[in-house]
Amino acid sequence: IGNNDTARADCSVGCLAVGLILTFIDLITLFGNTVVFICPVVEKRLRTATYMFIMSLAMADLLVACLVMPFSIIYEVTGMWLFGKLFCKVWISFDVMFCTASIVTLCFISLDRYCSVVTPYHYSMRMSRRRCIIMTCMVWVYSSLISFLPVMQGWNEIPGVDFDAGKECIFVTNWTFAIVASALAFFVPFMIMCSMYFFIYRASRLKATRIMSQSLEIHYHPNSKRQNNLQLENKATRTISIIISVFILCWLPYFVLNVWLAAKGTNSTSAVLVDAFKIITWLGYCNSTINPMLYAFLNRDFQRALKKLFICRRRSQYNVLSRGNSIQPWSCKCLCYKLNITCTFSMGLLVNKFHHAQRCWQVLAYE
Repeated sequence: IGNNDTARADCSVGCLAVGLILTFIDLITLFGNTVVFICPVVEKRLRTATYMFIMSLAMADLLVACLVMPFSIIYEVTGMWLFGKLFCKVWISFDVMFCTASIVTLCFISLDRYCSVVTPYHYSMRMSRRRCIIMTCMVWVYSSLISFLPVMQGWNEIPGVDFDAGKECIFVTNWTFAIVASALAFFVPFMIMCSMYFFIYRASRLKATRIMSQSLEIHYHPNSKRQNNLQLENKATRTISIIISVFILCWLPYFVLNVWLAAKGTNSTSAVLVDAFKIITWLGYCNSTINPMLYAFLNRDFQRALKKLFICRRRSQYNVLSRGNSIQPWSCKCLCYKLNITCTFSMGLLVNKFHHAQRCWQVLAYE
């Protein structure tokens, strides 16, 4: 009896520790994506059609933090599903829908970067506000169609397989559904995303190399400009590498294991594989935690908005405390940070092209 009590105590401590870690991840996800929504209020440069994709990504990740992670935490801590069979299907549908929306939005962001770098002169026409709104709506309609419709209709289920009279909530998939859903939700967007970033890098490198060789013919500080361009190129390369690596690390194990488990069947599933699948599932959730850091926090306009949001607010509160209520909370916003617009004089068409090549690397590096 004493050994059983000790085992239960160890299990309780372990479940509590896991619950605290997962709750911390959920809170970080909630905070980071909420900030992404607030920043356009204080920074007008973020009120663009392109930023709609970032907002859509933040919306998907925020819904993961609000409607998916909390119930998963309760499920992991208690060891049983407490919300009934119907809400189990709803929760699974939310999980598939929001994670798919996040992945497909990442694919559209890569397409937006491709149009910005490869065809900059047609960018405003091809990625207009109206088209961005339509593309964003397409993301959510597409995600809902491959989540709620098949899950609520039971297309993913295996005949004769049920889990403990509703005390468990496990997303069981048959072989056909696992292949089709994984291809539509991950593998196809993943291939498009990798292709877009490959073409972006190749086009930017060729353009920068060609214009760099032409710019050496004029005396406009070629050494310093070449060094600056190489720095931007290296930063862009690192940014692409980080984006692709994080995406692969977070989502590829889940979809590979999902297809593999569907191929093996439920009879051959061991407890070790179940625990591994839970860890890999949360690894996919962590992509919603990292996305704001990769796609928003690296942007200069977003960094400027963060400074306005936090530093100016702190200064305004200090002024209110020191001088009374004569100054409104946001009255110092115009005084703390002014836009530093660098004006450069044209020294011929080659110089303008050179600056355009540098801008390609800056866009690619999310500056």
